[in-house]
Amino acid sequence: MSKIKLSFSFLLTLMLVAMFSIVASAAGSTDPNNTYNAGVDGKSGTGVVDGKALTDSDHDNNFDTVKKSNANKTGSGVGGQTENFSNVIKSDDMVKGKDGSHGTQRTHGEYMNNTNSCASCHQTHTGAGASLLFKDGEYATCTACHDGTLGFYNVMGEGSNSAGTFGGSHDGNMSAHLANGTVKLSAAPGGNMKEVTGRGGEWTEEFTCANCHAPHGSYSDRLLHEDPNGMGNTLVKDGGKKLEGTPVLDKTTLPDMKVKYAAADIVIKDALDKVSSTANYIVYRFNIGDATDTNAPTNADYAAKGLQNGDVVLQLMKWNGTQYVIDTDPWLHEYDFDSTHTKHYWTAFYDGSKYAANYADPEFANKLKDIVHTDSLKAGEKLGAGFIGVRNDTTTYPGADTLITNFGKVTTGNIARGYVVKLDVSTVDAKNNVTKTNVASLWAGGANAGKGVAMSTWCASCHTDYLASSGKETGTFDHAYRHTTNSDTYTCVRCHYAHGTDVTIMRDARGLTYQNILSDTTNYFPGVTGDARTAMVKDYLLDKNPSSALKRYTNMAVCWGCHTSSHSGGTRNGDTYQYSTTPGVDTDRNGIDNTQTPNTPNAGY
Repeated sequence: MSKIKLSFSFLLTLMLVAMFSIVASAAGSTDPNNTYNAGVDGKSGTGVVDGKALTDSDHDNNFDTVKKSNANKTGSGVGGQTENFSNVIKSDDMVKGKDGSHGTQRTHGEYMNNTNSCASCHQTHTGAGASLLFKDGEYATCTACHDGTLGFYNVMGEGSNSAGTFGGSHDGNMSAHLANGTVKLSAAPGGNMKEVTGRGGEWTEEFTCANCHAPHGSYSDRLLHEDPNGMGNTLVKDGGKKLEGTPVLDKTTLPDMKVKYAAADIVIKDALDKVSSTANYIVYRFNIGDATDTNAPTNADYAAKGLQNGDVVLQLMKWNGTQYVIDTDPWLHEYDFDSTHTKHYWTAFYDGSKYAANYADPEFANKLKDIVHTDSLKAGEKLGAGFIGVRNDTTTYPGADTLITNFGKVTTGNIARGYVVKLDVSTVDAKNNVTKTNVASLWAGGANAGKGVAMSTWCASCHTDYLASSGKETGTFDHAYRHTTNSDTYTCVRCHYAHGTDVTIMRDARGLTYQNILSDTTNYFPGVTGDARTAMVKDYLLDKNPSSALKRYTNMAVCWGCHTSSHSGGTRNGDTYQYSTTPGVDTDRNGIDNTQTPNTPNAGY
């Protein structure tokens, strides 16, 4: 297989409140033979045991991946056998720089013009699965490389510090996001479990790896999907991020960025159609270099995209309570076809002209026509974070004058916006793989302010009802009082893993893991050694009422880790409080100490 070294993970994500136990057979499964779980009890199949697929040929449609594959032998030697690693064709030693320098090419995104990466996952004429995947199905394709056999991120291993593991021990309360396609997105707790139409989202889709990760690249770390569950193109009032009917203004209409344009309020409603909040967005149209309003965006904001003085820009702006500021959410430029095979763009701008009343597709009769959209931006197109710009240069970009004219005509726009989640993933190994993620930065605030909220918002694309403030009855699909998740202090991943968990990676209220406690012979079970100690530590961390909640902390230590000093007016910790924190060791109530190095005892990473 043509395979290269990753620069960041295809299968490491962080996600909200957990879903399902992989041990249990899912209702409505599309896998009647339970092949993903086979092998656990000694039966044949393609299940996961100790992090590796027992067999892999069942996912190849009986193709000989050496003789009947493509020229790069995609799939040969992949899946469950580490001894085949040397047979896999990798896209390293590629000409990478203009100076002729060589390097390693990325598999997922940021492809070079001489790319060989496509063949890492696809077979042009002999694909075993849809989209010409070299394995039958997304789960089988992803795990063929990410099961630890090829040296890439092993999602079946002992568990990453950020996302957990899919390959936990079955005798240790294992639970996992069931991402093998056997359940639908509607199975997500806090989501649209009845698959009600017209409420946004793609609830009828099967849940697979690609629902959380974008294999061809994304705006986020760990390849987290820019449009999870289709929420990037779902209206804000329905839990998504799409803006509809956003007014396009210029200096004649909005001369001062510190004056709110009241007519731009986008109303956000709850499930009972009650107004819960309003968010003020406008699209500001201007020519770079126009300094009429000193608070307006400047050349410096767009120079990196090749724009210069005189170029025209449509920039999304959001009211922050004091003035309009640049909204940097990337715009999604996909489109849908109608019955006449006409494209209708997710992000588009309108001048008020409409399709005829007798338009061939009644769904779009009398609807606004796209005037400025992705395909129209061919002359001097410059795309960026939250804006589009056109070079005022008809010599270099023929047709730019027509596009600029259209820019001047538009009065409103619909804008589908992508999700962005940035993590602390600065540490890399010799192969340029990101090896550590400081997940604690997602609830640290300070220099990382906003990262935790972005993570919770991303999780809530499926677990919609769980993005909430404490003490309030919330929910798009059902109503209940919920724990706070919409602040950096209480982000979703503070309490939950994303991939899966078991007794070996869960923590107690001090933030200590199985390995930490096993080595702490002073504070935990002094004098107990050998197998007896192993069993005792495991029993100590075993969830007595196991669920599929993907909890970072065992039992209700998931609460006790933070609430050791709660609002209770009664006795807090009496003489019988066991295994209490050690003075000088724990600087945070749940054992998270950001001053320590990752992977050291009690570091909390």
